[in-house]
Amino acid sequence: MKRCPQCAQVYDDQTNFCLADGATLVAVSGSFTDDAETPTVIHGQTLPPTASYGAPTLNYGQPTFNQGVPPPVVPVQTAPEPRKSRALLIVLVVGLVGLVALAAIGAGLFYKFGGDDSKNQKTAVNTPEKSNKNADGEHKAGDDDAAANLRQQQEKLDRDKQKLEQERKALEEKKKTTPAPPPPSSARTAVIIDPPSNVRDAPNGRVQCVLKSRGTVVNILGSTGIGDNNGTWYYTDACGRTGVIHSSQFRF
Repeated sequence: MKRCPQCAQVYDDQTNFCLADGATLVAVSGSFTDDAETPTVIHGQTLPPTASYGAPTLNYGQPTFNQGVPPPVVPVQTAPEPRKSRALLIVLVVGLVGLVALAAIGAGLFYKFGGDDSKNQKTAVNTPEKSNKNADGEHKAGDDDAAANLRQQQEKLDRDKQKLEQERKALEEKKKTTPAPPPPSSARTAVIIDPPSNVRDAPNGRVQCVLKSRGTVVNILGSTGIGDNNGTWYYTDACGRTGVIHSSQFRF
């Protein structure tokens, strides 16, 4: 017989270690005199090991081994499937459906407007050559009309230019033939009746001064001998020097 020195459990001679705490069994000699009852003998592994709920006893003298006791099996916990994968899948499905819808809309628009452009191009290509000839003829006729209008305008400008040149020459001749003003002793007074009245260097010439008040008295030095349908030009010294004034502007 053998006994555990730690828990005093008795085993048969074939067992070398305590099944409860793993301590090395010690051989028991003699008879059991302390107790009148027959001691309990554990044979090999016929009985399950008894669980010890007390504080474990540490034995620093001899190493302890658990013979025949399998290590505890820890169940492997699988990580729960993340929720993000499901949300990502939903987003991908929605995006794919949106792309398909956009592609369908684009194809419809291209078929609608692209078909119209193709029809227009075919119509333009199939236009008979006669229409091109008519367009060329109309364009040429328009160019001829524009050229004729330009020639007419140029001729009119030339005529106006010649007329102005003739008038300028005639005025120059009048200035040359204008008689000398009479002496101051023959001067007469007159009153301005239609202001503003312009006193000029010569008939239809540069303005010397303007008489703005009705009833202004001016000296009339004599006639220039130059007239028109409205009257005659007279010499005057209203501006401080000899000039001319039209007879429609004053009254003697």
